[in-house]
Amino acid sequence: MLGFFFGGIMIEINEERKNIDNIDDMVFDLLVERLDPVMKIGEIKSKNNLPIEDSKRENSIYAKIDAKFSEKEAKYLKEIYHSVISASKKVEGNEL
Repeated sequence: MLGFFFGGIMIEINEERKNIDNIDDMVFDLLVERLDPVMKIGEIKSKNNLPIEDSKRENSIYAKIDAKFSEKEAKYLKEIYHSVISASKKVEGNEL
């Protein structure tokens, strides 16, 4: 009986993981699509001797997240976006 119960739980988990995999594929595609304008911004900043760091822009992204989502969702998204912004700055500065 325990094996059947555990097996049913694993089926449920695997179904949810398939949902996550499908969502991840969409997120990956969007992040790669986001890369093109990030690289273009980096080129513009480089040509015009502008700093990579733009705290006003970063703060506006975090403020948008806070305004649009619940506290729990915002905390989750800001954690992710911290990494996205950090990687984007590296790309803009040709460090990645």
